[in-house]
Amino acid sequence: MISSLKNNKKKVLLTASIAVILIAALVVVMTLTKPYAVYADGTKVENPYAVKAGGEELFLVKDSKTAEKVIETVMDKYSPEGAQINSITVDKKLSSEEADLKRGGEPETVMTADEAVDYVLTQNSSDDPLFCVTISSETGSLQNVAAGTTYEDNKDLYEGDQKVKSEGKNGNQIVTNQTVSVNGSVVTSEVVDTAVVSEAVNSVVYKGTKEKKTTTANDKSASAKGGTVIGSGSGAAVASYGLQFVGNPYKSGGTSLTNGADCSGFTQSVYAKFGISLPRTTWGQAKVGKGVSYSEAKAGDLILYSHHVGIYIGGGKIVHASSSKKGICVTNAKNCGPIQTVRRIVE
Repeated sequence: MISSLKNNKKKVLLTASIAVILIAALVVVMTLTKPYAVYADGTKVENPYAVKAGGEELFLVKDSKTAEKVIETVMDKYSPEGAQINSITVDKKLSSEEADLKRGGEPETVMTADEAVDYVLTQNSSDDPLFCVTISSETGSLQNVAAGTTYEDNKDLYEGDQKVKSEGKNGNQIVTNQTVSVNGSVVTSEVVDTAVVSEAVNSVVYKGTKEKKTTTANDKSASAKGGTVIGSGSGAAVASYGLQFVGNPYKSGGTSLTNGADCSGFTQSVYAKFGISLPRTTWGQAKVGKGVSYSEAKAGDLILYSHHVGIYIGGGKIVHASSSKKGICVTNAKNCGPIQTVRRIVE
């Protein structure tokens, strides 16, 4: 009887020992098979964090600090540089928590912070964004205000003639725009304020009102033959000197061969080089010198039109201050309109 009890006791102890061994083995197995995630290079990451939008898992990162950094960086990327941010709203709640990894199968992939930011930006620019960030902001910019032109009637100038009384000056202003963007793309933008820094000053131009004498066919014939030359020298030298300024600007009312001249200002300044004083207007220049026919024209002669004048250079061409678009240039004489008269200034 005593021997039987001893045997039973040994069996119980053996069974208990086996159970302890099995439990310890199970703990070891569970420890060895604890789920984990990996980086793209295969490096293991235990206890990664899942970044979620509206409760839906988007991707895994190393830890909570990395998750916060990713969200913060995305917001910075969507914020206009140098702007005053009024509000930021997200259509889905963004959160992060320790990932619930599943046992068995291939481990899930963990992204670095940079990989996660690139992934979010790429997906959010598609037709199916992960979430939408709406930002309302204000930006200010300095903008130019162009000067205008004010015209004043002048009875001393002939109709069609102009002269600059005073130059204008551009101004500037600060313009504030309110912008609404979604995931970095502007959806609305409107000006909400302007602040003048400096006022623009209009240029003032005299506009002639003096009536011009109507020229008849007989008058043209008489002017073509009347008058005498008012100087001596080489007309070719005059033409050659005028050609030096081709490419320089046209300027209404101007007389500068380098900084800008109009048609009569150009001819007046060219002839001034040779000590000859011409009237300031085309109408006045049509009366000086000796009238010749166009077929007799030679280099240095003035070729006059209804409201224009140029210097003949030979070969059927003139050099003249054409327009604000073309400046001082060479043109076929007959392309500027009907020739009214040809005046020889030097012989």
